[in-house]
Amino acid sequence: MPTVQVPAHLTVEHLMAAVKQLSPTEWHEFRQQLAAWQAQSGAQQATEAELVLCIKANSRLPAATQRRFNRLRRKRQAETLTPAEAEELQTLWQRVEAMNGVRLQALTTLAQRRGTDVSTLMHDLGVTDNLRVF
Repeated sequence: MPTVQVPAHLTVEHLMAAVKQLSPTEWHEFRQQLAAWQAQSGAQQATEAELVLCIKANSRLPAATQRRFNRLRRKRQAETLTPAEAEELQTLWQRVEAMNGVRLQALTTLAQRRGTDVSTLMHDLGVTDNLRVF
């Protein structure tokens, strides 16, 4: 699944910056998902608004941040977190929760635009596991 950083409110410039963060493999996967979405929806060309919603729905923590988050979660489970690490983990949890909220809102809006439900949309877009805790 592609990993990009995106702000909560996207402009075209933000969208381009997010797309530029993709590796060649992730860019290829993004193009495939976009093409599949276009074919599924019968759209000849994705609207800017729907493209932004798709990117928001697929946003994730950067890989290094994700690894740090996972490491801190394991330390918390092992009860070996320092106070500074506990604070860092709390900050990351808040970031993950905010990202999940943005993704869910984007999915809800996109599902409404397409006249479908969020679960079906997530399956169609290949983001079925996107809202679980990383």
